[in-house]
Amino acid sequence: MHKKIEASIVQNGVATSIIVLPANPSPAAEEGAKILSDHLTQISGAQVETLKETDLKDVRIEDGKIVTSSKDDVETFILVGEGELTQKLGVTSEDLGPGGIIIKTTGNALVILGADKKRPSDTSSDPWGTRYAVTQFLEDYLGVKYLWPGELGKVVPNNETIAIPNIDLSFTPPIAQRHFRSFNYSNLAQQGLDNLGFTKEEFLNMREEAANTESQTPTWFTWHRLGGKLGLSGRHAYLHLWDKYGEEHPEWFALQPDGSRDQSAAPDRTRLCKSNLDLIDAIAKEKIEELDNNPGQRSVSISPNDNGPQRFCMCPECKKLDPQDGPKVTLWETVDGKRRNFEYVSLTDRMVYFYNAIAERVTEKHPDAILVAYAYSRYKTPPMWHELHPNIVIGFASMGYETESARLECLDNWDGWAAMATQIFWRPNLLWFRNDGTASVFVHRAAEDLRYLLRNRMIGTDQDCCMHHWATQGLNYYVFAKLHWNPYLHVDRLIDDYCKSGFGAAWKGIKKYFMRMEHLSNEWAFDGKDYPTSYTPEVVNELNGILDAAKEVAGDDEIVRKRIEFLQMGLNWSAVEGKLQRMLAKLQASEEIDKEKAHSLLQSRYELMSDIFKNNHYAINVTAWAALFGKRLSKLFGWEAPEAVTSNVKKEIVTDGEGEVL
Repeated sequence: MHKKIEASIVQNGVATSIIVLPANPSPAAEEGAKILSDHLTQISGAQVETLKETDLKDVRIEDGKIVTSSKDDVETFILVGEGELTQKLGVTSEDLGPGGIIIKTTGNALVILGADKKRPSDTSSDPWGTRYAVTQFLEDYLGVKYLWPGELGKVVPNNETIAIPNIDLSFTPPIAQRHFRSFNYSNLAQQGLDNLGFTKEEFLNMREEAANTESQTPTWFTWHRLGGKLGLSGRHAYLHLWDKYGEEHPEWFALQPDGSRDQSAAPDRTRLCKSNLDLIDAIAKEKIEELDNNPGQRSVSISPNDNGPQRFCMCPECKKLDPQDGPKVTLWETVDGKRRNFEYVSLTDRMVYFYNAIAERVTEKHPDAILVAYAYSRYKTPPMWHELHPNIVIGFASMGYETESARLECLDNWDGWAAMATQIFWRPNLLWFRNDGTASVFVHRAAEDLRYLLRNRMIGTDQDCCMHHWATQGLNYYVFAKLHWNPYLHVDRLIDDYCKSGFGAAWKGIKKYFMRMEHLSNEWAFDGKDYPTSYTPEVVNELNGILDAAKEVAGDDEIVRKRIEFLQMGLNWSAVEGKLQRMLAKLQASEEIDKEKAHSLLQSRYELMSDIFKNNHYAINVTAWAALFGKRLSKLFGWEAPEAVTSNVKKEIVTDGEGEVL
């Protein structure tokens, strides 16, 4: 049974509708109207006029329909954003939560609106509802899809006639904060650019050029309705302490294996002596001043730094805070220039002691203040000895799919923290997974975990960090973004949607490729196998065969063939990475390797990275790979890149979103 057609928008390439904005549209409505107008033109070739309510003469509602003397030939009024006409039609955002949307046909109107920021002073936690409503309308009713950044990743149908059925959708996203960090320009990116011989300007220009689309399109992230803020500041909080206090109070910093407390090797990644009460007093004083100076600020971060060469404090007073029967962790230290791993116990209790002590001092002055702390690294397991101060919100910074046992351990840890924290949000490094860019699919596990956490008190997410490996991990990004908007969507339908919309007649072959990739990813995770080395010639040949068969089915559909070649580029990258990592494993096991062959492989990899950077910028984030792995591998194999340059850019802390306010 066909749905009744309720609204004609374009008929045989001629517009039968107009877009109507409120007299004082919100930023979300203005942007949404432009996005809608551009896509209607790209789909049909018709120019759909955009007006404001005040441009319509003698406008009124009669028998549930819009009547105006200035537009007698209009069949459908597309009302974008909440205004007088939507209210007169009885359609308002009153019952919507933050980020909520309404798409509704009524009379001769199509209403597309959301819970927007109404005034400049409005502090809405998610003010882009109308833009969300527009992109959802374009996806669900007009067939526009955004698979990955850029025009090749956009699916825009060609239809000279656009008519839609009866619609009555009202939806508020159940996850209040849906945040994906994005790997953008940073000091880390600059290191990769130095290794590749490219400049910051080239990076920024390539990013912009590669993301261009014919129609006005918000970023891939905002198209998929990622957004919302909980007002929680969760950045690393102590980047400045060594520069500020190191000379006067070295005793405030972590005791190192050499007996010093020196943090100068990485002053912005300091480790602290968590038992030192004078340090706790100084930090609490800083947080009180921060709140005093920012009356509208809801929270402060007390999360520690991570990474860096310095080790956790092993002074006697800090060690007293660690339950000796706690969960075992592996720590490391450098002694006489050599790295040594050793077994210790979880550091969570010392961290919670530290968090609580700061919270007690801050809340004496600011009783409603929220203090954000991470459960992370060697302190991700729940504490054994300490309860959590009620004003502390936990950012749970764990989850990964390298091994199934680690995944299940993370879920157990979440349960422990969720049982004691007043509020808890999910801030994993999940999208860093396979930051070497090798192919993997984990969509079913990610869906299961997101739903589990949401059922178990999750208030929002802060996913770190979309690495932009779209040719190898794009399906993960796509499905995970959709599930952030609506966690209860059917995963297999989302996969079908991705494959059918992007790959036409070849969609079954592409789905077979992704499902085989997911099977392999799961198999390697359960067996504890290393991903890159598992890309053997046999595995690569099998997967390439599936893609080649799909390309045959695509025939002369040039766009589909280019999209399949995009995926093949990612598979080729995985194959080269597999060869390189297998060779590295031999080297590290003190086995003989063919150095000439290794150098040839590194040269080929370098040339491949240059080609991807310039011609397929969003296929693999080669800038990140070069920063994270390039120099180390070159050094291990005794090979130098031919065009390395030295940057004059000031080194700053990585700005991949780590310091953003949630």
